[in-house]
Amino acid sequence: MTRLTPPIAWVILAAAASNAAAGPFDLVSGSEEITAVSSKVHNGYTREKLPDGSFKPETYAFAVGGLLSPKSDDSIDNLTFDSISRTIRVQLDGQKYVPSHDLDRIKLLIVVYWGTTFGTSGVQAMQGGAKDRLDLQNASLLGFDSDGVFGRGFADPSNMRSAILRQTHAEVMSALELNRYYVVLLAIDFQAVWKQRKVKLLWETRISLSERRHEFDKELPFMMRYAAQYIGQDTRGLVMKPVPEGHVDIGSVRSLGEAPERQAAEPGPPTARP
Repeated sequence: MTRLTPPIAWVILAAAASNAAAGPFDLVSGSEEITAVSSKVHNGYTREKLPDGSFKPETYAFAVGGLLSPKSDDSIDNLTFDSISRTIRVQLDGQKYVPSHDLDRIKLLIVVYWGTTFGTSGVQAMQGGAKDRLDLQNASLLGFDSDGVFGRGFADPSNMRSAILRQTHAEVMSALELNRYYVVLLAIDFQAVWKQRKVKLLWETRISLSERRHEFDKELPFMMRYAAQYIGQDTRGLVMKPVPEGHVDIGSVRSLGEAPERQAAEPGPPTARP
Protein backbone atom coordinates (compact mmCIF):
# COMPACT_ATOMS: atom_id res chain seq x y z
CA MET A 1 0.00 0.00 0.00
CA THR A 2 1.29 3.49 -0.84
CA ARG A 3 2.51 5.17 2.32
CA LEU A 4 4.20 8.48 3.04
CA THR A 5 6.87 9.11 5.63
CA PRO A 6 6.54 11.08 8.91
CA PRO A 7 7.97 14.45 7.73
CA ILE A 8 5.09 15.18 5.38
CA ALA A 9 2.65 13.83 7.94
CA TRP A 10 3.83 16.37 10.51
CA VAL A 11 3.40 19.19 7.98
CA ILE A 12 -0.13 17.99 7.30
CA LEU A 13 -1.04 17.80 10.98
CA ALA A 14 0.24 21.31 11.59
CA ALA A 15 -1.70 22.67 8.64
CA ALA A 16 -4.86 20.84 9.67
CA ALA A 17 -4.73 21.97 13.29
CA SER A 18 -6.53 25.22 12.53
CA ASN A 19 -9.41 23.31 10.95
CA ALA A 20 -9.52 20.44 13.40
CA ALA A 21 -9.96 20.51 16.99
CA ALA A 22 -8.47 16.79 21.52
CA GLY A 23 -8.85 12.96 27.23
CA PRO A 24 -10.19 10.94 30.56
CA PHE A 25 -12.76 9.84 33.74
CA ASP A 26 -13.47 9.72 37.49
CA LEU A 27 -13.22 6.51 39.47
CA VAL A 28 -16.91 5.66 39.39
CA SER A 29 -17.78 6.85 35.90
CA GLY A 30 -19.37 4.44 33.43
CA SER A 31 -17.59 6.48 30.76
CA GLU A 32 -14.68 4.08 31.03
CA GLU A 33 -16.55 1.65 28.79
CA ILE A 34 -17.36 4.30 26.18
CA THR A 35 -15.78 4.88 22.80
CA ALA A 36 -15.99 8.57 21.89
CA VAL A 37 -16.06 9.68 18.25
CA SER A 38 -15.93 13.14 16.76
CA SER A 39 -16.01 13.39 12.97
CA LYS A 40 -16.10 16.48 10.75
CA VAL A 41 -16.03 17.26 7.03
CA HIS A 42 -14.24 20.23 5.49
CA ASN A 43 -13.98 22.15 2.23
CA GLY A 44 -17.26 20.88 0.83
CA TYR A 45 -16.40 17.19 1.09
CA THR A 46 -19.31 14.77 0.72
CA ARG A 47 -19.63 11.09 -0.12
CA GLU A 48 -21.10 10.48 -3.57
CA LYS A 49 -23.68 7.69 -3.73
CA LEU A 50 -24.49 5.17 -6.47
CA PRO A 51 -28.04 4.59 -7.79
CA ASP A 52 -28.50 1.70 -5.32
CA GLY A 53 -27.79 4.03 -2.40
CA SER A 54 -24.33 2.67 -1.59
CA PHE A 55 -21.25 4.86 -1.43
CA LYS A 56 -19.22 5.36 -4.58
CA PRO A 57 -15.73 3.91 -3.94
CA GLU A 58 -12.95 6.41 -3.19
CA THR A 59 -9.26 5.62 -3.45
CA TYR A 60 -6.78 6.41 -0.70
CA ALA A 61 -3.24 5.92 0.56
CA PHE A 62 -2.01 5.93 4.14
CA ALA A 63 0.53 8.37 5.61
CA VAL A 64 2.28 7.72 8.91
CA GLY A 65 1.40 10.42 11.41
CA GLY A 66 2.99 8.47 14.21
CA LEU A 67 2.71 7.60 17.89
CA LEU A 68 2.15 10.62 20.12
CA SER A 69 2.16 9.61 23.78
CA PRO A 70 3.53 11.19 26.98
CA LYS A 71 4.31 7.86 28.66
CA SER A 72 5.17 4.25 27.94
CA ASP A 73 2.51 1.57 27.50
CA ASP A 74 3.36 -1.89 26.18
CA SER A 75 -0.08 -2.37 24.63
CA ILE A 76 0.54 0.54 22.27
CA ASP A 77 4.33 1.05 22.17
CA ASN A 78 4.98 -2.36 20.62
CA LEU A 79 2.48 -1.99 17.79
CA THR A 80 3.78 -1.21 14.31
CA PHE A 81 2.05 1.09 11.88
CA ASP A 82 1.48 -1.88 9.58
CA SER A 83 -0.55 -3.73 12.21
CA ILE A 84 -2.55 -0.61 13.09
CA SER A 85 -3.23 0.25 9.46
CA ARG A 86 -4.44 -3.29 8.74
CA THR A 87 -7.05 -2.94 11.48
CA ILE A 88 -8.14 0.45 10.14
CA ARG A 89 -8.20 -0.80 6.57
CA VAL A 90 -10.78 -3.50 7.42
CA GLN A 91 -13.26 -0.80 8.45
CA LEU A 92 -12.38 1.49 5.53
CA ASP A 93 -13.12 -1.40 3.16
CA GLY A 94 -16.61 -1.63 4.62
CA GLN A 95 -17.15 2.06 3.89
CA LYS A 96 -16.03 1.69 0.25
CA TYR A 97 -12.65 3.36 0.71
CA VAL A 98 -10.26 1.50 -1.59
CA PRO A 99 -6.43 1.46 -1.22
CA SER A 100 -4.51 2.38 -4.37
CA HIS A 101 -0.93 2.55 -5.64
CA ASP A 102 -1.73 4.74 -8.66
CA LEU A 103 -0.56 8.25 -7.77
CA ASP A 104 -2.72 9.78 -10.50
CA ARG A 105 -5.88 8.17 -9.14
CA ILE A 106 -5.48 8.41 -5.36
CA LYS A 107 -8.09 10.81 -4.00
CA LEU A 108 -7.38 10.77 -0.25
CA LEU A 109 -4.22 10.79 1.79
CA ILE A 110 -5.28 9.43 5.20
CA VAL A 111 -2.80 10.45 7.89
CA VAL A 112 -2.94 8.22 10.97
CA TYR A 113 -1.97 9.29 14.48
CA TRP A 114 -2.37 7.19 17.60
CA GLY A 115 -1.33 7.40 21.23
CA THR A 116 -2.47 8.27 24.75
CA THR A 117 -3.36 11.48 26.50
CA PHE A 118 -2.26 12.51 29.98
CA GLY A 119 -5.43 13.34 31.86
CA THR A 120 -5.84 15.68 34.79
CA SER A 121 -7.96 13.40 37.00
CA GLY A 122 -6.23 12.43 40.23
CA VAL A 123 -3.32 14.84 39.74
CA GLN A 124 -3.61 16.91 42.90
CA ALA A 125 -0.72 19.18 41.97
CA MET A 126 -2.51 20.22 38.79
CA GLN A 127 -5.15 22.83 39.57
CA GLY A 128 -6.54 26.04 38.17
CA GLY A 129 -5.16 27.40 34.93
CA ALA A 130 -2.67 24.57 34.33
CA LYS A 131 -5.44 21.97 34.59
CA ASP A 132 -7.74 23.94 32.30
CA ARG A 133 -5.02 24.37 29.69
CA LEU A 134 -4.27 20.65 29.59
CA ASP A 135 -8.00 19.85 29.46
CA LEU A 136 -8.34 22.19 26.49
CA GLN A 137 -5.37 20.60 24.71
CA ASN A 138 -6.78 17.11 25.24
CA ALA A 139 -10.24 18.24 24.16
CA SER A 140 -8.81 19.59 20.92
CA LEU A 141 -6.81 16.45 20.20
CA LEU A 142 -9.71 14.05 20.90
CA GLY A 143 -12.47 16.12 19.35
CA PHE A 144 -14.20 16.69 22.70
CA ASP A 145 -14.30 20.41 22.01
CA SER A 146 -17.00 19.73 19.42
CA ASP A 147 -19.45 19.04 22.26
CA GLY A 148 -19.90 22.72 23.10
CA VAL A 149 -18.69 22.67 26.70
CA PHE A 150 -15.37 24.31 25.82
CA GLY A 151 -16.64 27.72 24.88
CA ARG A 152 -15.59 31.24 25.76
CA GLY A 153 -14.61 31.57 29.41
CA PHE A 154 -13.82 27.89 29.95
CA ALA A 155 -10.66 28.72 31.91
CA ASP A 156 -12.34 31.47 33.93
CA PRO A 157 -13.73 30.00 37.23
CA SER A 158 -15.90 33.09 37.74
CA ASN A 159 -17.63 32.61 34.38
CA MET A 160 -21.16 31.41 35.19
CA ARG A 161 -21.83 30.12 31.67
CA SER A 162 -18.71 27.97 31.81
CA ALA A 163 -19.72 26.57 35.22
CA ILE A 164 -23.19 25.67 33.94
CA LEU A 165 -21.76 23.99 30.84
CA ARG A 166 -19.35 21.93 32.95
CA GLN A 167 -22.21 20.66 35.09
CA THR A 168 -24.48 20.01 32.11
CA HIS A 169 -21.75 18.09 30.32
CA ALA A 170 -20.45 16.29 33.43
CA GLU A 171 -20.02 12.99 31.58
CA VAL A 172 -17.90 14.66 28.89
CA MET A 173 -15.73 16.37 31.48
CA SER A 174 -15.42 13.13 33.44
CA ALA A 175 -14.28 11.32 30.30
CA LEU A 176 -11.87 14.05 29.33
CA GLU A 177 -10.03 14.07 32.63
CA LEU A 178 -8.76 10.48 32.44
CA ASN A 179 -5.93 9.09 30.33
CA ARG A 180 -7.35 7.99 26.97
CA TYR A 181 -6.19 5.91 24.04
CA TYR A 182 -6.88 7.60 20.73
CA VAL A 183 -6.68 7.30 16.96
CA VAL A 184 -6.90 10.36 14.71
CA LEU A 185 -7.55 10.04 10.97
CA LEU A 186 -7.01 13.14 8.83
CA ALA A 187 -8.06 12.80 5.19
CA ILE A 188 -6.22 15.19 2.87
CA ASP A 189 -6.77 15.88 -0.83
CA PHE A 190 -3.89 13.78 -2.19
CA GLN A 191 -3.78 15.39 -5.63
CA ALA A 192 -3.51 18.86 -4.07
CA VAL A 193 -0.62 17.70 -1.86
CA TRP A 194 1.22 15.85 -4.63
CA LYS A 195 0.80 18.29 -7.51
CA GLN A 196 0.36 21.64 -5.79
CA ARG A 197 2.06 21.13 -2.41
CA LYS A 198 -1.17 22.38 -0.89
CA VAL A 199 -2.74 20.84 2.21
CA LYS A 200 -6.51 20.64 1.86
CA LEU A 201 -8.27 18.85 4.70
CA LEU A 202 -11.40 16.98 3.56
CA TRP A 203 -12.45 15.13 6.72
CA GLU A 204 -11.24 14.14 10.16
CA THR A 205 -12.30 11.38 12.55
CA ARG A 206 -11.11 11.28 16.16
CA ILE A 207 -11.68 8.12 18.21
CA SER A 208 -10.82 7.57 21.86
CA LEU A 209 -11.36 5.24 24.81
CA SER A 210 -10.43 5.36 28.48
CA GLU A 211 -7.06 3.77 29.18
CA ARG A 212 -8.22 2.33 32.52
CA ARG A 213 -9.16 -1.37 32.32
CA HIS A 214 -8.32 -1.49 28.62
CA GLU A 215 -5.36 -2.34 26.39
CA PHE A 216 -4.95 -0.54 23.10
CA ASP A 217 -3.94 -3.53 21.00
CA LYS A 218 -7.00 -5.50 22.16
CA GLU A 219 -9.52 -2.66 21.96
CA LEU A 220 -8.47 -1.08 18.65
CA PRO A 221 -10.62 -3.41 16.47
CA PHE A 222 -13.72 -2.62 18.58
CA MET A 223 -12.96 1.12 18.57
CA MET A 224 -12.60 1.15 14.79
CA ARG A 225 -15.67 -1.05 14.21
CA TYR A 226 -17.84 1.42 16.12
CA ALA A 227 -16.24 4.50 14.53
CA ALA A 228 -16.49 3.15 10.94
CA GLN A 229 -20.05 4.38 10.45
CA TYR A 230 -18.90 7.96 11.04
CA ILE A 231 -15.76 7.99 8.89
CA GLY A 232 -16.08 10.64 6.20
CA GLN A 233 -19.30 11.90 7.82
CA ASP A 234 -20.12 14.82 10.12
CA THR A 235 -21.27 13.79 13.61
CA ARG A 236 -22.05 17.43 14.48
CA GLY A 237 -20.69 16.93 17.94
CA LEU A 238 -19.31 14.20 20.14
CA VAL A 239 -20.79 10.69 19.93
CA MET A 240 -20.23 8.38 22.89
CA LYS A 241 -21.22 4.72 23.18
CA PRO A 242 -20.13 1.79 25.39
CA VAL A 243 -17.59 -0.64 23.95
CA PRO A 244 -19.23 -4.06 23.44
CA GLU A 245 -17.73 -6.80 25.55
CA GLY A 246 -16.36 -9.79 23.66
CA HIS A 247 -17.36 -13.29 24.77
CA VAL A 248 -17.13 -16.86 23.62
CA ASP A 249 -20.20 -19.12 23.59
CA ILE A 250 -19.10 -22.71 24.17
CA GLY A 251 -22.65 -24.13 24.08
CA SER A 252 -23.90 -26.95 26.24
CA VAL A 253 -21.41 -29.44 27.65
CA ARG A 254 -21.90 -33.04 26.50
CA SER A 255 -20.24 -36.21 27.79
CA LEU A 256 -18.52 -38.39 25.21
CA GLY A 257 -18.35 -41.36 27.56
CA GLU A 258 -15.36 -42.95 29.22
CA ALA A 259 -12.24 -43.66 27.25
CA PRO A 260 -11.37 -47.38 27.01
CA GLU A 261 -8.44 -48.52 29.12
CA ARG A 262 -5.25 -49.29 27.26
CA GLN A 263 -3.25 -52.48 27.84
CA ALA A 264 0.28 -51.88 29.03
CA ALA A 265 2.79 -52.76 26.32
CA GLU A 266 5.23 -55.61 26.91
CA PRO A 267 8.76 -54.31 27.54
CA GLY A 268 11.00 -54.85 24.52
CA PRO A 269 14.75 -54.77 24.01
CA PRO A 270 16.38 -51.35 24.30
CA THR A 271 16.88 -49.55 21.04
CA ALA A 272 20.49 -49.34 19.99
CA ARG A 273 21.92 -45.89 19.49
CA PRO A 274 24.75 -45.07 17.17
